[in-house]
Amino acid sequence: MQKLVGCFLILLATTGAGWMYGKELRNYLEELSHFRRIIEQIKGELLYAGLPLSEIFYNIASREKEPYENWLMDLAFQCQGTQEKRFADLWTDTIGKDLPELKWRGKMNPLICEPGELLEIGDREGVVRLLEYHLKRLDMEIEKRTAETSEKKKLGSWLGAAGGIFLVILLL
Repeated sequence: MQKLVGCFLILLATTGAGWMYGKELRNYLEELSHFRRIIEQIKGELLYAGLPLSEIFYNIASREKEPYENWLMDLAFQCQGTQEKRFADLWTDTIGKDLPELKWRGKMNPLICEPGELLEIGDREGVVRLLEYHLKRLDMEIEKRTAETSEKKKLGSWLGAAGGIFLVILLL
């Protein structure tokens, strides 16, 4: 009886691990899509409002929810302070601190850090064009991740179940 319960628990745990991997992939994809919408808002504010970056971040933060609100407020506050760091470094540091959800397996996607470098450029029209190009690249990344996610979710679930069956066979 104990072996049967142990076998069931092993199968449950390994299948659950595969399911959690799929959920982690899906959550990362949702966060990446939300980040894309924020970049779209920044581009729109730059194009139509013509405000300084700190005010743009405050405006967008007022429309966002946690944790993006904190990130944008932190970024706006640091933009107003003395510029001891480059803006790209501020961008990357605040994302690393306030948005750990955007890290995949502990690594930051270069597409997430790149807008900080683009926003350093002084010419608004040039920045808007570069942000449009960046948004297209983000769209391609999201499409690629979406296609991979469904495959990897299935693979993770099946590998979890297969690993559990293998462990059960070894233990019996």
